[in-house]
Amino acid sequence: MQYQAENQTITIPTGDHLISLRNRKRMDLTSVKSIERFDQQEFYVKTSQGLLLIKGEELKIVHLDVDKGLLTLEGVVKGIQYDEEQNLDGARGLLHKLFG
Repeated sequence: MQYQAENQTITIPTGDHLISLRNRKRMDLTSVKSIERFDQQEFYVKTSQGLLLIKGEELKIVHLDVDKGLLTLEGVVKGIQYDEEQNLDGARGLLHKLFG
């Protein structure tokens, strides 16, 4: 897979997971399997390396190509965190908040 980044082309071995963050305002990701849930403050993205939680403000999808595993987001990125693959139902979230 090839990835275009500021005047250069980077070849990424198939399946490798890469995050590029520019000035906390634009994020490019590779090896994206699916977007589990999202709104303007949180994105839950399933990647080849596990579930990725992206937190921020005014987050929006600029580009998505699930066949190639590419995702580009814009907004103010405040944090990223990997988590174990899990079901994202509300009950698990509530129990985790209470007993987490």
